[in-house]
Amino acid sequence: MWGKNTRRNITVFSALLLVFGLLLTLIGTTLLIKEQPNAGDYPVYVGIDVAYGDEAAVYKLVDAVQGSINLIVLGSLNLTTDTTKLTRVCNYLYEKNINFIIFVAYQNESQPGYPPQGPDPGFFQMAVEQWGNKFLGAYVFDEAGGKQMDLSHEPVPEAANFSGAAQEFVNTLDNALTEVTDYYGTPNLKLFTSDYALYWFDYVGGYDTVFGEFAGNHSRQLAIALCRGAAETQNKDWGTMITWKYLQPPFLEDAGQLYDDMVLAYQNGAKYIVVFNSPANFTASTEYGTLTPEHIKTIKKFWNYMNACPHVGKDYEKTAYVLPRDYGFGFRGPDDRIWGLWGPDALSLIIWNDANSLLKTYGTRLDTVYETKYDNVPIQLPYDKLIFWNGTTISK
Repeated sequence: MWGKNTRRNITVFSALLLVFGLLLTLIGTTLLIKEQPNAGDYPVYVGIDVAYGDEAAVYKLVDAVQGSINLIVLGSLNLTTDTTKLTRVCNYLYEKNINFIIFVAYQNESQPGYPPQGPDPGFFQMAVEQWGNKFLGAYVFDEAGGKQMDLSHEPVPEAANFSGAAQEFVNTLDNALTEVTDYYGTPNLKLFTSDYALYWFDYVGGYDTVFGEFAGNHSRQLAIALCRGAAETQNKDWGTMITWKYLQPPFLEDAGQLYDDMVLAYQNGAKYIVVFNSPANFTASTEYGTLTPEHIKTIKKFWNYMNACPHVGKDYEKTAYVLPRDYGFGFRGPDDRIWGLWGPDALSLIIWNDANSLLKTYGTRLDTVYETKYDNVPIQLPYDKLIFWNGTTISK
């Protein structure tokens, strides 16, 4: 029976329903229309990997680009293995308000071993205490995935099958990186590298950030799709390393293409945009390494562009092309190898054509991912649309 408080109860109940309905509408809208953050919502690091010379090379280059970069990768072992010099350079960069990453290499590239080549064991802990967040972390080893594909100091010399290769690659990389962090007594040290293949497995192996390389005439957008997909699916950071276009002088692409590549990386949401600066023999071929005065002007031009366009950033309405489990294809052409150990198979041409066709359709909205981290380890794929290698399509 309705009592004397019926009208009030109905009114309150109606109000609650209205509020609840509004909340559902807002939640539904949030799920369907995801807010797009911009570059002003997260830092973008723009800089140069000084992978040649000594401390004087760093000073000269920084003086030329000061005010147009906020990152230097100290990539020359001449510098990073001399803790006294390295400390002076890091102090210099800190005073210039420039962030920095420090390179650590294998003891011997032909026979990777322990301890690593780099600064003294206590250096990174001191770096955290002395330079705070200007010290971003360590660039450890180099191109593990690419070396695997080219069978050059590869982590996995042989395997029975794709899953075995994936498991061995991840385990070998994880062990090597753990040795480095143990040696330096810094388990939370942020680990960086750059690569041109197998980005997904670099992340699973322990890297926090991978710079997908822009090299030669290979597709920049495909490199982004592979690297960004691996990073964002595994909740990691990613960036680009603009490397050699040629295997002989002038090594780097011209200033116009450099600018286009930097803009492309930025428009795709890269957190790090780095130009590799080193000739093959580690001897400067220009007064700024391999960079020319035109390249320097281009970096300044890009810096101005980036600061004038702060709303260019991540596109959250994305589609992912999902690769077969543990299929370590190189993506440098339809005939590229699989894990460097096997030639192309019946799927290689299909996957190559699919990936490139989808890039034409979806452009910057396409990432390329795997269904699992490796073997049977599941992972959530946070995309609006999943297009699988076997033709299956799932839309959320």
